[in-house]
Amino acid sequence: MIPYDKFGVVYDLIGHDRFSVRMAEYTLDILDRLGCYPRDGLDLCCGTGSAIRVFADRGLTMSGLDRSGRMLASARRKLKGRHVQLYRQELPNFKIPLPGGKSRTRVRQFELITSFFDSLNYLITERQVRAAFKAVYRHLKPGGWFIFDMNTPRMLRTVFTDQRPYCGVKSNVAWIFRNRKADTPDSADLSLTFFVKDGRHWQRLDEVHRERAYSNRMITSALRDAGLQVKGVYRCFSFEKPGRQARKVCFVARRPS
Repeated sequence: MIPYDKFGVVYDLIGHDRFSVRMAEYTLDILDRLGCYPRDGLDLCCGTGSAIRVFADRGLTMSGLDRSGRMLASARRKLKGRHVQLYRQELPNFKIPLPGGKSRTRVRQFELITSFFDSLNYLITERQVRAAFKAVYRHLKPGGWFIFDMNTPRMLRTVFTDQRPYCGVKSNVAWIFRNRKADTPDSADLSLTFFVKDGRHWQRLDEVHRERAYSNRMITSALRDAGLQVKGVYRCFSFEKPGRQARKVCFVARRPS
């Protein structure tokens, strides 16, 4: 089962895209502080394309990558007319070719690569994380930026394993999220159940997601080993260093020029 494939049907309906919108705006604030104004970008695990829309509306030529066909279908509808390239690929070993098939060995490079809403926590081994960062390095132009958020071990040990269901209902959709500790260190499973109105009937959809969290030290080490310079580690939506209580952290890295 591909996580977010069934979820893609209701993702925007329940407002799940709002976090990525907020992260895109926060990323633009980070870039403004750095005095950097990229012209193009790639959003990894782009989902329904809400973050891409924020960037495109600021003048960036954007591309997106996701492994869920349903999420990409929603993104295509949302981004119609914005000339965004979308790719169905999976992390960690993604590869975006040069347009027009100019070279089989070279890859397309970008001035900005992003990944939001703890998408990289779905890489459940350290080896996968390191492979993803190496792929990011290959796709960044020299001097390009990589900005992403991740859930911390504290987030998974507290919010993700508190056993209390999160429920909601709207006129055409209802949902129940249940969390539990997984059998691997610093990991949690999230069971999703949705009821989607289809005419006079309701359709039930179920998915199970697994995330793993890593220490800030491990993430910064993996970024440096991939050849990237770590330029900032912040408590999300701030410019403060993350304390021990931080649940979500934003990393800012750069490929040397």
